[in-house]
Amino acid sequence: MALDRLIAEVILLVGSLYLGYALFTVVNHMGIAITFMRNINEISSTSIYVPDAVIVNNGSANQLYLVIYNNGRMPISIERIYLGGVNGTIPITMNNTAYLTPGNYIILHQQVPYTQCRVYITFCIANTTICMVYSTNTTNYVLSQP
Repeated sequence: MALDRLIAEVILLVGSLYLGYALFTVVNHMGIAITFMRNINEISSTSIYVPDAVIVNNGSANQLYLVIYNNGRMPISIERIYLGGVNGTIPITMNNTAYLTPGNYIILHQQVPYTQCRVYITFCIANTTICMVYSTNTTNYVLSQP
């Protein structure tokens, strides 16, 4: 009788330890899952739009005019801008990282060696390491002299 009771208590003890460990594991992973879902929500709320990426040729030089608009719900920081053409990629220099709140835009212009290329914009959700890349083609305009 005492042996049966001892075996039953040992089984209950082992079972409760197993259930406690399983509950601890589930609760521990819930924090990771909640963080992951928050990151997905932030990514889905982040967006930029480039209405104008134009290279204007005035006969002597090619000038890039680039408008970047934050049409998402999260503030972003523009980290890097690259132009990809037949000669490889070249970076567009910015004095500092552009910080755009929702609804704001930035206009960049710079002399470039291309007449037409692809623009790659790397932007991040502000104050995080979650980054994305947006790419678009440029339009070429030639200003002719009469």
